[in-house]
Amino acid sequence: MTDFDEQEFEAFVAATHDLFTAMRRNRGRLARTESNLSLSQLGLLDAVATHGPMLVGQIAGHAGVSGPSATRMLKQLEQNGVVVRQRSTQDERKVLVDLTDQGRDLVERQRNALRAGQRAHFAALSPEQRANFVDVLQQMATMIGQWSEFLIEDGTWPE
Repeated sequence: MTDFDEQEFEAFVAATHDLFTAMRRNRGRLARTESNLSLSQLGLLDAVATHGPMLVGQIAGHAGVSGPSATRMLKQLEQNGVVVRQRSTQDERKVLVDLTDQGRDLVERQRNALRAGQRAHFAALSPEQRANFVDVLQQMATMIGQWSEFLIEDGTWPE
């Protein structure tokens, strides 16, 4: 393990927290601005747009929300004409959720708005900064994915 200064580590922790907060806040603002949806609702729609028709439990897992919350939000989205429920052709006991044309349009508008902002910021970086930034973001995604492995079974961090 590489030696590091405690002050450097605290700066890393603060920067990581700031990154999470900024991403969540700004994606939520963009969702409301572009589609008038909550961040959680957008997460559900984004999962279906990416993976196709899915069961509610699968959608909830991809979106990072509980099953009951997903069910409640999907019912509301169905009433608003954004999603539709269909019986599975393979197993009639299963109900799949898919996007309507309106739902696809909402997701597409949100994705396009996000990409426009990303494109502007990416263009402002030098080629070297772009390569470094992508590398660091990929490392961060891997690290963040591994952090939950450090939790003890009861959800607490080891001493």
